[in-house]
Amino acid sequence: MIHFIKIFSFAFILLFLGCNTDSEDCVHGALEHINPQHDIAGENYKESLMACRLPKVQTFQFNGFQEMEITTAKGTIFSISSQTFSQLDGSPIDEDINFDVIEMYTPGEIVACQLSTNGIKENDIIEPLLSEGILYINVTYNGAPVLINQQIEVFMPSENEDLFLSLFHSPSCLDVHCKVLWERATNTEVIFDQYTDSNGNVITGYRTFVQNIGWKSIARYNENPESRGILYNKALQGYDNTNSTVYLIYDSPSIAVGMFSEFDTKNEVFSEKYRQIPNNTSANVLFVSKPENEFTFGMQPVVTQDEKIAVTRTVQTGTESSLITFINNL
Repeated sequence: MIHFIKIFSFAFILLFLGCNTDSEDCVHGALEHINPQHDIAGENYKESLMACRLPKVQTFQFNGFQEMEITTAKGTIFSISSQTFSQLDGSPIDEDINFDVIEMYTPGEIVACQLSTNGIKENDIIEPLLSEGILYINVTYNGAPVLINQQIEVFMPSENEDLFLSLFHSPSCLDVHCKVLWERATNTEVIFDQYTDSNGNVITGYRTFVQNIGWKSIARYNENPESRGILYNKALQGYDNTNSTVYLIYDSPSIAVGMFSEFDTKNEVFSEKYRQIPNNTSANVLFVSKPENEFTFGMQPVVTQDEKIAVTRTVQTGTESSLITFINNL
């Protein structure tokens, strides 16, 4: 009976919910959909995932037998010892290999490429991690995978000093197209450090080690002591989790991007599943889709509370670049 009353009350709130467009606070009144649409195909949005990720791949070619230091466009540094790579049968590689890297250090890039910082804890609960950056690594020789025989040192720049971080990865899916769910890697240390470049510039960041390909992040669990709950977002008519995504982006020096995994078709609301959003957290609820050639996106600032309902009332359109800029300027 109590469960029925809770469901009825939630539906009642959604039916009569109205929001001042200049405020996050909701008041009673009929909820009108902005530019109602129906039968919105999801193909453009699905295809935008790889259209975002593939152009960000940086490929470095070097002799697989030799020692190498790689500095990427955004300052990630890979220190590779000699004889690190071999063919799958153990044969040494004394020719060029391809070392592919994607690096993301802003929430805009992460959202545009349909990634998040959602990570799984030991109790199988999922929550947005606080991350200092995301990497993707792949290594091939003549188009074939290789063995990585020893650890590769990785330095990731960050202005946030002296954090207690861990290395996270996505062992269930190593490919560039993966929907990544972060898991903490075991027996891997992350330390705050400094790097001095060839011009004498001192760069702060974090150093760790990897010995396999795939997705990597240096991050930490959110230790916010506030009680936790669920957050909803009322969708624009015609949108659901087949053609759009809702994200929760924390106001934080680190990157915290939660991706809502659930969609209630009856009430047309997105939500996360595990009630792991700390109360009294300043954040932005972001709706993203790509119904045609350009992205459609809208933002709602919130201070999180359990059972709170954010409403996407206005949206704008733009390119991937304008979407990234919009998010990074929040």
